[in-house]
Amino acid sequence: MSDKLKRMLASRIQKNRRALWDWNLEQARLAPPPFYCSIDLRDSGHKIVPVDSNLFPAGFNNICPEDMRSAPPIIRAQLDTIASRMGRPGVQKVVVIPESHTSNRYYLENLFYLCQLITEAGFECRIGWYGPLPEGAPGEGPIVLQTATEKELRAWPLRIENGLLSVDQFVPDLVLLNNDFSGGYPKELDLVTQPVVPSHTLGWHTRKKSEHFKYYNQLAGEFAKIIDVDPWHIQIDTEEVDHVNFNEDSGIDRAANAAEAMLKRIEGNYARHGVDHKPFVFVKNNAGTYGIGIMVVHSAEELRTMNRRTKNKMSVGKNRMPIGSVVVQEGVPTATLVDRLAAEPVIYLSGSELIGGFLRTNTERNAEENLNSTGMVFRKLCMSDLRVPEDTDEPDDDGHGNKKKSEPTLELVYGSIARISAFATGRELLQHARTTQSK
Repeated sequence: MSDKLKRMLASRIQKNRRALWDWNLEQARLAPPPFYCSIDLRDSGHKIVPVDSNLFPAGFNNICPEDMRSAPPIIRAQLDTIASRMGRPGVQKVVVIPESHTSNRYYLENLFYLCQLITEAGFECRIGWYGPLPEGAPGEGPIVLQTATEKELRAWPLRIENGLLSVDQFVPDLVLLNNDFSGGYPKELDLVTQPVVPSHTLGWHTRKKSEHFKYYNQLAGEFAKIIDVDPWHIQIDTEEVDHVNFNEDSGIDRAANAAEAMLKRIEGNYARHGVDHKPFVFVKNNAGTYGIGIMVVHSAEELRTMNRRTKNKMSVGKNRMPIGSVVVQEGVPTATLVDRLAAEPVIYLSGSELIGGFLRTNTERNAEENLNSTGMVFRKLCMSDLRVPEDTDEPDDDGHGNKKKSEPTLELVYGSIARISAFATGRELLQHARTTQSK
């Protein structure tokens, strides 16, 4: 079923590539996707869908070298386009504002490769430091950081004077955020006159997963109509439940009722599509990241009879921020295995262009569980690796030792689904901008 679905989708995408090209251009015109984002995908064999869209991706160190070498022209084009759109053409200098946790040296490794990518795209790159200085850091001069592989990074405290952000007398033309400011963004950034990309007002303090999946399912429906497939294969049932407080037993019944109704819908869809799998749902923090505040539910009773430990786990997200809204989302098991471990592809885009990705596996989780948690391991996934040979009984070569040309099946399918999710993120950004302007 897994390969059959992917090959069917790839065939339909190929057949309708002209119409899809026009559709992609129209989506990018109506609501430009963000400068960068990463999309977590799930491929169960009966469905291929996104399960998260991260506006501030933090895994550039996991992208394969081949893709990193191919990405700079894409990065250059996207930054130039964004700067022109904002009335700031001629960008040459970029400051990256990262997360301020220095204990995660793999995150610092990500930062090293992100800045390297920007440099190789033809820009000058510096790292600006927001927040308390790390222990032992000098009051003046650079903050020296060591990555997981002992690479050295230098960061400088941010200065904002007369609307200009600078680091160590380096005044950027554009500020690139790699910090989701989950607990709320620093109001000082409101004073900055240089373009800030993505906007500092768009972290998880503002975004909601439910909004993303509302737009995603709309766009996936349009995409499915163009290629003439059942949209069920690329849509994911998602329902928002607001005003929830697990510690105070508030809203849990409504979440349980939503889960119960969704489980019945999934069961009915499984019967119609011949899927032999027990339905389950995820209950997720509606404004969450880092895989915090998420649980798997096979029965609504699991929510109604939660123990204190589970309630505590579902009460706070990243930076101990209280969880007050959740999404109940159709559970999609992963059929992707790496060394017998459950795995899921993560695709990186700049604008609507694929720039790389990796496979997330987990030594402690099964095919139904959240893999973005303790025990996760990353494996390289080059865009060229996404190409698989046609499903044929013919030999793999032409009889003269020459390999036959492969069809880019997985790249077409995974790339297309990730791109739809990026377009959905663009719609989120547009709606946020409209809401902000109307206030």
